[in-house]
Amino acid sequence: MIEENRVFGAQKKQKYGMLSNACYHLRAEWEADKGLVLGQCGMILPTVAGTFLGALLPSEAVRGLEEGWPVGRLVLWLALLAGILWICHVTGQVLGYAVEMRGNVSFFYYRKKVYRKIMYMDYDVMEQEQSVSGNVWKALRSGDDFQAAAKEFPSVAIGLMGMAFYGIFIAGRNWVLLVLMSGIILLKTRLSMLARRKHREEHGALSRYAKEAAYISRQSRESRAGKDIRMYGMAELFLEKYGSALREMDRIFKRIHNWYLGTGIAMNFASFVLNSVSYLYLTYLVAAGEMSASVFVLYIGLVAGFSDYFGMVNRSLMNLNPFCVSVSYIREFLEVKDKWPWRDKMGQGRLARLKAQGVKVEFRDVSYTYAGKEEPTLSHINLTIQPGEKLALLGLNGAGKTTLVKLLCGFYEPTEGTVLLNDIPVRNFNREEYYSLIAVLFQDATLLPFTLDENLTGCRSCETDRKWLDTALGLSGFREKYYALPKQGGTGMVKEVNPDALDFSGGERQKMLFARALYKDAPLLVLDEPTAALDPIAENELYQNFGEAAKGRTCVYISHRLSSTRFCDRIVLLEEGRIVEEGTHASLMEGDTRYAGLYELQSQYYRDEKAREKRAADMGDAVM
Repeated sequence: MIEENRVFGAQKKQKYGMLSNACYHLRAEWEADKGLVLGQCGMILPTVAGTFLGALLPSEAVRGLEEGWPVGRLVLWLALLAGILWICHVTGQVLGYAVEMRGNVSFFYYRKKVYRKIMYMDYDVMEQEQSVSGNVWKALRSGDDFQAAAKEFPSVAIGLMGMAFYGIFIAGRNWVLLVLMSGIILLKTRLSMLARRKHREEHGALSRYAKEAAYISRQSRESRAGKDIRMYGMAELFLEKYGSALREMDRIFKRIHNWYLGTGIAMNFASFVLNSVSYLYLTYLVAAGEMSASVFVLYIGLVAGFSDYFGMVNRSLMNLNPFCVSVSYIREFLEVKDKWPWRDKMGQGRLARLKAQGVKVEFRDVSYTYAGKEEPTLSHINLTIQPGEKLALLGLNGAGKTTLVKLLCGFYEPTEGTVLLNDIPVRNFNREEYYSLIAVLFQDATLLPFTLDENLTGCRSCETDRKWLDTALGLSGFREKYYALPKQGGTGMVKEVNPDALDFSGGERQKMLFARALYKDAPLLVLDEPTAALDPIAENELYQNFGEAAKGRTCVYISHRLSSTRFCDRIVLLEEGRIVEEGTHASLMEGDTRYAGLYELQSQYYRDEKAREKRAADMGDAVM
């Protein structure tokens, strides 16, 4: 049971109970691999039958001796029972091995379903860490729990069937004995539940110290934190904090173990009472002449078997409890409803006409507040971007630029107001239709573990428009690098997946991502800090090509370099989630404007930087 802490770092109320989750998982197993479920069901009968024959065999030997059977007959009968017993055991073991071998099927089934859900779910839900990288991924970290659960489910069924079967036999002789055994078993169940409840009560405090210890351990291994630890002499403080968290965890573990130890002793005493009373009662029946020795031997086995089956059910349920919690997290995640459907809304014909006529974007009284925050990040934004217009969106960090772009991309839904495309509310499109209208060069864009061409085009090489790709490469400035590569578009990306993958410099990577945005040929182009990693020469080259690349497109350009936005038709300055100024570069430079002040401040910084570089160069020349 303590293993539950390894899986979940935080306790939360489950939406579904254990029985519901067990049924859900068995349906998932059936969908993933019917052979697995048939194997689990096939284990039940031979296992129960084999256990019963194990109790019956010595009883039949005693009965044969009591009734004076010929030795040959007795040996033949016992050999037949032993043979059937062997077949039952072998069948159960073979099926159990097959179930164990196929136990990971459900693990891969859930992983594929969760992965597919993430690929297509609403971005704002996917962005929430708890929903994606929290309990769901912890539950799917390893297939060992799923493999073990594949054998625990039939164990529960075997135990229940065995208890029912043995209970009928025992009740046939004396129902009082069955009532006594049932009472003791209910007491043991209650003790087990008490220990588990105490465990849950301690879980919150244990999770807190486990998180603290994990965080300290993780920080101590990170090179960034290592610099501060060494520079400011924090090693002993780290060790003290880590030791304190471990001591608290050990104290809580001891309390939990003590509870399990105490309830275990009580349950063993209850078993001792049950066995003692049962054996004394059966012995009395033999002594009173009401039961033969062979039947006595059989019922001794049945009483012991009944108790063993209860222990099997109890252990299996305890082992399945944290697993069913995992299933509940996965199940709840898969049932998250998307707000924005994928089904057709606009239709391909209307969408093609919209692309051809150009895109107008309108933010109509848009506000956005992040979950858990009181103050809005964006407040009452009213902004219209005309078809073919090049708009620069400026603002200091925290002004709301990134949030506005995510609203434009459809990743977020406004808390208030509406975003429209050609006077059509964004949510009147389906996601696939809307995404086809936008190409974005994100500042934190990610390379995917595919070939270079697949990263650039989003499709297989055989589907690539080579001519248009060459045009996009030329406009982005990446053409020379692309054709210099030995494998060109077949070059692998991301070394974690492709050992022969190439690493690009920051500037090369930026050009490649720009080429990807251009290849999409969408009517709305969003560039988020496109020159951040470029040297001055490459930046100037991009500006020269931007006019050609942006021809016929509506463009939104985001940058912290105010000097790089002069080529835009209009500039919008955001501050604390509001539009504070807008106009052309020339109009905003007139008078005492925030834009003019920021522009002059940045210009002075760059002038000072160039002066420093010149002095350094002059001094270098002097030294030479």
